[in-house]
Amino acid sequence: MEMLKKVLVSISVFVLAFFGVFAGPVSAKIIAEENRPVMVAKTEVVDDDLFIGAQTVEMAGTVNGDLFIGAQSVTISGVVKGSVYVGAQNIILKSAIINGSLFVGAATVSLESDSQINGSVYVGAGTLSVDSQIKRSLYAGTGNLMIGGNTLIGKDLYYAVGNEQGGASISPQAKISGNIYKSEVDTSTPQQTAKASYSGVKLMAGLLSLAGSLVVAFFYLKFFGDHFTQVSKLLTTSFWKSLGVGFLVTIAAVPGFILLLVTVVGIPLAGVSFLVFLLFAYLAKIVVSQPLGEWISKKLNWKISFYGASAFGLLTMYIIGVIPFFGPLVGLVIFWVGLGALTLQTLSKFK
Repeated sequence: MEMLKKVLVSISVFVLAFFGVFAGPVSAKIIAEENRPVMVAKTEVVDDDLFIGAQTVEMAGTVNGDLFIGAQSVTISGVVKGSVYVGAQNIILKSAIINGSLFVGAATVSLESDSQINGSVYVGAGTLSVDSQIKRSLYAGTGNLMIGGNTLIGKDLYYAVGNEQGGASISPQAKISGNIYKSEVDTSTPQQTAKASYSGVKLMAGLLSLAGSLVVAFFYLKFFGDHFTQVSKLLTTSFWKSLGVGFLVTIAAVPGFILLLVTVVGIPLAGVSFLVFLLFAYLAKIVVSQPLGEWISKKLNWKISFYGASAFGLLTMYIIGVIPFFGPLVGLVIFWVGLGALTLQTLSKFK
């Protein structure tokens, strides 16, 4: 667990620092501190999106945009005009006001009684404690859920928990305006306990991956919007071509690397090619997310922002991905299409 925390923090800080140094001037505020805590004072106002990567974060100020945090320990007690995206070990909301939605992947999450979220809350956590106001719905996948008497949920409550060594405790004084949808995992036998534990770990890993993808997607869209637009255009105008190229790149990657490695001259090129392949493999689902989210929102007649479409597309991919057999198959198609589009866009630069 300690190694996981260090890896999570190190990756967050590295990504934030990389974009902050090499992406050029942007309006968003970026704070990346690997060994020092980050404190945003109550009197501080950020008139744009705020990105923070650090070991410990205390956010007491005002953010007139979205807030993105990757850290070990996070305390939010300020005002965020947009939405909040957090991947951390421990998260506390204390006297916080969030006008948008809250997306969280963590070991422990505490939403205290004097906090208010005007959108929905999406949480994947080992332990979730809620005693705050949520104007829309709460979606929770957790081992232990505690809902206190000061809780007010404006719409529905969706939760999945284990029924042994944990479970759900909902205070009779809690006010839930909509319906309650629950899914409990049976852990009455060792086999079922192991299965539940595996499912919990898989859920946590998936939610942390989703949180990380959201952060990277917003960096990519904000700093490299032109490149993203060009790749998206390829996805919509040359879907089958992108799919075919992605498939060919996948099956040719390993033989190509081996061929370069057997020659002394080709070793540096093999290293660079491998790093580019890893980068494209990670970005593949991200470049597909925005066109996918925009397409679905149009079908549903929703008005959604450019960034919102990407977040919605990633969330849709995550939901589809948990469907047995069908999910991995769709994920493979998404990977090939995104990889192919990125490859085609790169090759077009050499024409």
